[in-house]
Amino acid sequence: MRKTMGNFRLWMERVSLRKRITILFALSTLFLLAFTAGISYFTMTNILTNKLHDTFNSNLKQIRLSLDNTINDMNYVSQQISFSNNLAFNLENYLSNDPSFERTTSYEEIKDELNTIMFTNPSIGLSLLYIENSDEILFYSHGLKEPFSKEIGPLLNEGYHMNNYGPHLSKERFQDKYVLSTLRKLDINYRSDIYIYLESNLDLTTDLLEVDNVLNDTEYILINKEQEIIYSENANFMVGQTFDTTVESDRKHGYYWFEETSEAGWGIIALIPIAKYNSEVNQWIQVMIYIVLIFVLISLMASFMLWKNIHKPLREFSKEITLMGNSNFHSEVAETRIPEFVELINQFRDMKKQITQLIKEIEQKERKRADLEVEKLIHQINPHFLMNTLDTAKWLAVSGERKELSYLLSSLNKILYYNMGKLGTLSSLKEELEAMEQYIKLQQIRYDFTYNLQIAVADDVLYAPVPRFILQPLVENAIYHGLVDDGEITVHVIRQEAFIVISVKDNGRGIKEEKIKEILHNKMHKESKIGMGIGLNYVKRIIDRTYDHMASIEVESEIGKGTKVILKIPYIKGGRALHD
Repeated sequence: MRKTMGNFRLWMERVSLRKRITILFALSTLFLLAFTAGISYFTMTNILTNKLHDTFNSNLKQIRLSLDNTINDMNYVSQQISFSNNLAFNLENYLSNDPSFERTTSYEEIKDELNTIMFTNPSIGLSLLYIENSDEILFYSHGLKEPFSKEIGPLLNEGYHMNNYGPHLSKERFQDKYVLSTLRKLDINYRSDIYIYLESNLDLTTDLLEVDNVLNDTEYILINKEQEIIYSENANFMVGQTFDTTVESDRKHGYYWFEETSEAGWGIIALIPIAKYNSEVNQWIQVMIYIVLIFVLISLMASFMLWKNIHKPLREFSKEITLMGNSNFHSEVAETRIPEFVELINQFRDMKKQITQLIKEIEQKERKRADLEVEKLIHQINPHFLMNTLDTAKWLAVSGERKELSYLLSSLNKILYYNMGKLGTLSSLKEELEAMEQYIKLQQIRYDFTYNLQIAVADDVLYAPVPRFILQPLVENAIYHGLVDDGEITVHVIRQEAFIVISVKDNGRGIKEEKIKEILHNKMHKESKIGMGIGLNYVKRIIDRTYDHMASIEVESEIGKGTKVILKIPYIKGGRALHD
């Protein structure tokens, strides 16, 4: 064993990792299948065992009910005879009188009434009246096998003036069957006790015990209240022995046993040989296994046919549709052998070609349109703004305020260079803030307003790349649509996880909600011509185009208290090399 394991380990070291994984997976799968099979066998065995036990118990219950019904029928007939006043009167006359016409009449009436009762109860076999002192038998319905005696056989159930006996051999002539019987004392005013004796008309063995038997080798024993065997079909359990049913074990002397107890206290026990019982269980298990294997085989064959002819081609076809939904138009369409799908696949090929061509055309048109629109917006500088700024520069020159003039022209130059220069579409947040400050300075010189500008920027986002020209429109919006003469503008920039949040707040007039919706969502909104002429709608479109709807812009405003614009864009880590 050790040598075999060593050879296996050496062989495993020579194979590739992929083969090792395959071998280990196969061994694990075999172990799992074996474990599952063991669990399934154990579960199936328990289910079948419980099913077989239920069948045995049900069969035994039916036998017990049949015996109870037979005993009840005999007791009922004995009650009919015992409670018949007419029968008692005629019997007293018959026994008390000497031979006469009246005695003969009583005899005939007794005979007729007994025949009527027996005819209406076919479950009764032999019946007779027995006078104890004289040992005389009267009115018997069939011939007797031997002289009758009250010592009938094993006592099955003892009652008041009535006992049930059996099973015992029938006392009827020419009958060797085992029957049940009832002996009841009649309430007759006579010098001796008179009894009615009734036998069942059924053979206990063939008519009761062997009917609907589960196993042919099943044998039965009957026990009384004291658990003494009063009837036995098995030589290992003799009449007179005690069968202890309080023992928890379900096996005795090589037999499984099942018990059914009547309300009167007696019980019937079925004995089944253990070998026969196990053979029956195994046979059931084999049948179930065969059925399961056949079902699994048919299922595998059907599944393989469905997978090969329908599922696999349709799955490939579905995969192609999914790829096309993900904008992958370069894969080949899978072939199927289903005639109904051939035309559909051909149409799908044509549709892919048309969609691919349309997408290319739309991409080209949209690219051109977007470039033109952005270029137009970038160069959309209001002539009035430039003319008014130059006019302000002229008056500053005339008035001799050369320092203010220098500041004005320097700020204007920086604004024009930053906004219209060929420096790319992205800039750093630091440069964007500097351009915004230049715009504020220029406006303060032009209108002699005092704008209190507060800027708070986190250091970790200062060099992050942002689209060019997104802060100046926000500040311009605050100046022309919010502030009245003097005011305060607060610019706050922070980083929230993977986003940069820029807020521009003023304490001016505020904007109505309807106006905000029109500015943000209406592309044809007419912008102000006072400043640069480019507003919030441009900012929204430029961030959508840059970040593909991963960015957002919100406007919070309250009339008379001011407006706050919140810009949220994805954070992209930047460095100083961007500005060199």
